Amino acid sequence: MATEHLQKEEPILSVQGLSVAFDTEAGPVRAVDTVGFDLIKGRTLGIVGESGCGKSVTALSIMRLLPQPMARIEEGRVVLDGTDLVALPPESMQSIRGASVSIIFQEPMAALNPVHTLYKQVSEPLRVHKPELNKKSLEAEVVRLLSDVGIPDADGRLSAYPHQLSGGMRQRVMIAMALALSPDILIADEPTTALDVTVQAQILDLIRRIQKSIGMSVIFITHDLGVIAEQCDDVVVMYAGKVVERAGVSELFEDPKHPYTKGLLDSMPRLDAPRKTRLSTISGQVPGLMDLPPGCRFQNRCPHVMERCHTEVPKDLMVRTNHLVACHLYDV
Repeated sequence: MATEHLQKEEPILSVQGLSVAFDTEAGPVRAVDTVGFDLIKGRTLGIVGESGCGKSVTALSIMRLLPQPMARIEEGRVVLDGTDLVALPPESMQSIRGASVSIIFQEPMAALNPVHTLYKQVSEPLRVHKPELNKKSLEAEVVRLLSDVGIPDADGRLSAYPHQLSGGMRQRVMIAMALALSPDILIADEPTTALDVTVQAQILDLIRRIQKSIGMSVIFITHDLGVIAEQCDDVVVMYAGKVVERAGVSELFEDPKHPYTKGLLDSMPRLDAPRKTRLSTISGQVPGLMDLPPGCRFQNRCPHVMERCHTEVPKDLMVRTNHLVACHLYDV
């Protein structure tokens, strides 16, 4: 995708100092800690990191869909076209979901209701936001949506249930629901999880084509750097609930700065590598939220760890235009 920076434009969505806490028996735990990034209109922002780094919680926070009452936004702002979504009352937020910001969840079999037909589920956002549509118009619109996302014999599938579809077809239904109202922003949370390579390519191509046709902005959440390279213009790297690096996709892949980002890139399989080459790995695992170390959260896995990493939280540093990194290696 194009990589020219458009960061001087006003972002359509700006996440500013977002912190999210979950209440546990041992007390509140921060799953997302002062996360910030901008989404520029028409561009695709990728959020990448291992499981447990806070990617999906960030997405749910933007949508105000955090599980209640155990989770809450402690501080920060989510600004959509000048409106802070965090400050909106629930009834106002209801009008935003689907119409302005929509989401594709990572597991369609869990997200779709097994006892409701495709027609009832795909038509729901239309019934909520466009009550003026009569039954005939509503049915025609659902058929159009299903056809647009590649569901064969769409009009004959209206009475089908999720279990009667393959994983790829269920994911297409989720996309149809998310795009029913042509939202300004689509959040795709691991939309190709558990799909085979061929179906994954079809789903990614579908999202890309729809984005281009309606001028949509996309937040793409994944652990797959190959998908990030193919789909995204800008990248946010998260680790243990914090942003550790943020840059354009070309800059990140050509000159990664944070040791964690470098480790992720080194772990990618390479087609030009000699046969039987052992894949590089990052030793250890993401620390539990109840057991975060003081200082840098990556310290126990970092090959460049130094004394200050054990006590000082790294600052956010701009190492070049539009390239942010939080690492003591660059704080000189």
